[in-house]
Amino acid sequence: MARDLGQAAGGVLSYFTRHRTAANLLLVVLVVSGIYAAPQMRAQFFPDVVVDDITINVGWDGAGAEDVDAAIVEVLQPALQAVDGVTETSSRSREGQATITLEFEPGWDMRQAEEDVGTAIDSVTDLPADADDPRTVRRRWADRVTDVVIKGPVGVDQLANFADEFVTRLFAVGVTRSTIRGIAAPETVVEVTSLDLIRHDVTMRQ
Repeated sequence: MARDLGQAAGGVLSYFTRHRTAANLLLVVLVVSGIYAAPQMRAQFFPDVVVDDITINVGWDGAGAEDVDAAIVEVLQPALQAVDGVTETSSRSREGQATITLEFEPGWDMRQAEEDVGTAIDSVTDLPADADDPRTVRRRWADRVTDVVIKGPVGVDQLANFADEFVTRLFAVGVTRSTIRGIAAPETVVEVTSLDLIRHDVTMRQ
C-alpha cells in the first residue's frame, strides 16, 4: 500500500540521495585526507604506562631481615605514608637492606613529592646509628621515539664520531636523552715486555 509522504524528507542524507556527485566528492575528500594523515599518526604496540613512584633504600650491614624490618621499615613507613599524594606503599626487608616504594597519584608534581619525601625522612631521628643514610630514587619513564641508523664505507671509529656529533646536535635542539648502541666502548691497550716487568719488579696481576 503506497503512502503519500508529502514533501521530500530533508537533511543531509536526502541531499546526498538527490545529488550523487556531491556524495562522491565528499568520499574522495575523506579518502585523500585519510591518506595524508596516516603517516603523521603515532602508532605503538603497547600504550604508555607512566608510574609515578619514589623508592627509598637504606642499607644496614650485618643486620638480619627481621631487624631491618623492625628498626627501619616500621620506623620510616608511617612517616612516608603521610606524604601528600601517596596512594600506595610497599616495602621489602632483606639481610642488610630495606626498600620502601611510594606510588603517587597520576599527574602529581613529582619534584614537590621528592622534597616532601626528603622532609619526611629527615623527621625520623631514631634509625639505627650504624645504618646508612636513606637514598631516594625517583623512577623516570622515557618513551622511545625513533631509531636512527648510521652506516657508511668508513671505520667504526669514524661512525662513532658521527654518532657523537649527531647526539650533540640533538641536544642542541632540545632532545636531551639519546642512546648509542652497536659501538664498543673505547679501549686502551698497554703493551709491556716481560723484561720491563722484571726490571721494575711488577707482576701482571699488579
